[in-house]
Amino acid sequence: MQPEIRTDFNELVLPILGLAERMLEESGEFQPFGGRVATGGQLALIDVAPSLDEPSNPLIVDALYATFRVEAKAGTIRACAVCWDALVPRQEGGGLMDAIAIGLEHRDGDPTIVLCGYERELATGDYRFEDPFTATGRRHVFGHVLMA
Repeated sequence: MQPEIRTDFNELVLPILGLAERMLEESGEFQPFGGRVATGGQLALIDVAPSLDEPSNPLIVDALYATFRVEAKAGTIRACAVCWDALVPRQEGGGLMDAIAIGLEHRDGDPTIVLCGYERELATGDYRFEDPFTATGRRHVFGHVLMA
């Protein structure tokens, strides 16, 4: 991965992961949200849920990707991320576990997903977060820019 792409992805992942963890600890859940890096390097976190009437999680994710596609087509962003609550296979022991999922895309690189599994301790109610890991992502934004 090119250093510029890694830097942009790190700029997105750190605040997004931190915010998702805080929302889980404070309210036990979070709705999907996103972030983007503008072509000039400015970082912004994006929440489209308040503008939607009774949004479902898939509707929020679709709205975030649609917003980023418009911005990518206009050439105003170079990277974006969408964060949602996911169920993923456990890396050890089998079964599924909850995870914070962050789908990352960059205009100049391959998409990536960062996954951070978590569990809530029954006795204390505290959350335990596992170390994040990456997987191959899927294009939703920059791969569609040429399709006007």
